Amino acid sequence: MFESVKSNRISEYIISQIRNAVFEGKLKPGDRLPPEHQLMETFGVSKATLREALRGLELLGFLQVRKGVEGGAIITEVDINPVLGCLTNYLHFKNPSISDLTQVRILLESYCAEKAALAITPEEIQRLEELNEDCAQALKADDHGKNRKNEIEFHRTIAAVTQNPILVVLIDIVENLLDGTKEILQPDKTFSEKVLAAHKKITAALLRKNPDQTREEMFKHIREVEKDLILLQEARRNQEIPFNK
Repeated sequence: MFESVKSNRISEYIISQIRNAVFEGKLKPGDRLPPEHQLMETFGVSKATLREALRGLELLGFLQVRKGVEGGAIITEVDINPVLGCLTNYLHFKNPSISDLTQVRILLESYCAEKAALAITPEEIQRLEELNEDCAQALKADDHGKNRKNEIEFHRTIAAVTQNPILVVLIDIVENLLDGTKEILQPDKTFSEKVLAAHKKITAALLRKNPDQTREEMFKHIREVEKDLILLQEARRNQEIPFNK
């Protein structure tokens, strides 16, 4: 399965071979890699180089190194949360604007809404209705943290209906970035009430299984959020005092 390697960056080649073996189905979650001495012989490397490669694979989420008699390097399924965290952090440093987020949301979420209208189940509709009710209760209690969490979950639920893992991941990233923007701008209760009203309209369109209407309601919702956040952003900037004053 593996070949010996000769390079100044040997550990990267070991990582690549083991990762490719996972992608090709030769290794599956739960499989145990051969013992260290056997891997060292197979790859033709020292213990230090092999362990460097195994640590790299562990950081990437491809395996877990366990100690003890039943230990060893065990192949694991990559957890999505660290991946989402890394991508979200990367994009935060790119400082995307509210308009940047809106463009991506319109492309992805309007499409997801349209597709979801044709595939959504009664259980998924019920989940959206529960989220809307939770948002209403959170607004009454002035629990802004819980409200924002439910708002994001609403969009994640619609994305999940498509059963497209790529769309689900992309929308999760965009929604996390949007939540970060809201955390900075701190929109008021009126903003959240408008979001809830829009979510209810989207839910109603999904319940009617009307793809065109669902897409249109999602589009209007995203544009409304963009408009309100930009106005809030401009208001905050106008309140800032220049350093030279």
